[in-house]
Amino acid sequence: MKTSNRKIEKTNKPEISLQRLQSITIVLFIVSLTSCGKAWIGTDGRPGDAYLALTWYEAEPTYIDAGTNAIPYVFYWDEYYLIQPGFYTLYYEGEVWTGLYWAAYAWDVTYEIWEIEGEQGDWYYHGEDGPDNYFTIECNPYGPYVGSSYKSTAISDKYELVEETENKVVVLQEREGVKMKITYKKVEPREKEVDKAEL
Repeated sequence: MKTSNRKIEKTNKPEISLQRLQSITIVLFIVSLTSCGKAWIGTDGRPGDAYLALTWYEAEPTYIDAGTNAIPYVFYWDEYYLIQPGFYTLYYEGEVWTGLYWAAYAWDVTYEIWEIEGEQGDWYYHGEDGPDNYFTIECNPYGPYVGSSYKSTAISDKYELVEETENKVVVLQEREGVKMKITYKKVEPREKEVDKAEL
C-alpha cells in the first residue's frame, strides 16, 4: 500500500504545478491587457509664431506700403508684429541727401515668412512647441546696405550677399539660426509714376 500511495503523490505533483503555471500565465495576461489601456501617445508641439519688424537706416522713408495687415497703418519702427506665414511684398520710398542734392529712392522688397514646426509627440512624450521666429526688414535708401552710394559693398554682418546687380540685391538674413531670403529691387517712386501718367 505504501508503494501505491507514493505513485499517486508523484503523479499529482506535476498536475498541480501545471495548474499553477496556467493560473500565473492567465494573471500575467490580464495584467498586460490592463497596462495596455494606460499607454498613451503624446501630442505634437504647436508651430512657433512668426513676427516681423521694420527698421530704417540712413534716411527714414517718407512712404511705406507694408503689403500686409500684420503691420498696422500707424506702426512703430523696430517693434515686432505677429504675422502669418507666406510670401509678401513691401514697398518703401523717400529722399536722401547725397551731399549735393536730395535724391529720390524707392525699393520693392519680397520675402517669405514661415513658422518652425513643433516637435512630434511620441509614446509617453508630448512634443515641444516650435521656437518663435523674429524677422526684420531694413528700409535703407541703398537697399540692404549701409554706405554712401547705391553701389556700396559695406554689408552688415547679419546679412549674407547672394546676388547683386545694379537694380537688384538678394541677401540672406540670419537670426538665431533661422535664415530669411530677401530680394530688394530698385524701382521708380510711385509718385513719379503718377506724374508721368498725368502728362
